[in-house]
Amino acid sequence: MGSIGVVWVVAGLVGAGLLRWWPARGRVDGLTAVGVAGVRGGSGAALAVAVVQLHLAGVVEVGPAGRLRRVVHSGPGRDVSVLNRAAWTVLGRELSVADAAAAPAVRRAWEEVRADLVGRGLRCGRARLVLAGAPALAAGGTALAVAVQGSPWTGLPLVLLSLAVPCAPARTLAGHRLLRAKRDLRPLVDDGPTGPEETGLLVAVHGRRALRLLLPGFAARAGLLGARAARETVARTEGDSYGGSALSGDGSL
Repeated sequence: MGSIGVVWVVAGLVGAGLLRWWPARGRVDGLTAVGVAGVRGGSGAALAVAVVQLHLAGVVEVGPAGRLRRVVHSGPGRDVSVLNRAAWTVLGRELSVADAAAAPAVRRAWEEVRADLVGRGLRCGRARLVLAGAPALAAGGTALAVAVQGSPWTGLPLVLLSLAVPCAPARTLAGHRLLRAKRDLRPLVDDGPTGPEETGLLVAVHGRRALRLLLPGFAARAGLLGARAARETVARTEGDSYGGSALSGDGSL
């Protein structure tokens, strides 16, 4: 096995990496905050941003037991994503975030968003994920054989690299570049109030960290934060807004 096995492992990893992370550049024109969140964290992150945007527009509030509800009958607004419209539709009755995510309309809307992100080259489609996973797992098996047959210091690191390919987020290099650029342009800093549009983008880029800083009360009650973070946030703040005292936290998770 020896050096020949190592060559096969490296070749497999290179092929898997190209399938998994190519292209390095994608189309970002017209990408919504929901789309950016979908690149970062998939369906859950995208739905969280859609819910936040509806809340900031005064359309959605959180009721008893953390259930979201539509408080006005006006539409979700213009120039919003299909996921915003789907969330607005299903929240005509009280639902938790988990129930809203499982609603057929929301699932169909996410598939449409996901297909757009794949077409832009920012996320991997399911077929590419499977195709990339096969050579990565084969390379991992070969690397394990190399380790067992007397070269553990060479084989075991290659096993870990092989496992990293199928376990990595489904974004491409272009998606990674997009998020890095967005984080550079929109850092989370305590520099005063931000408007609804900017808040939605910050949540899309920074996720829970932005929720804790900008909408701690709403996010905690709606179940958009982890259980421990929610308890700490509710204890620390009395209200929720996208400015003012909500920016007093340190943003760490």
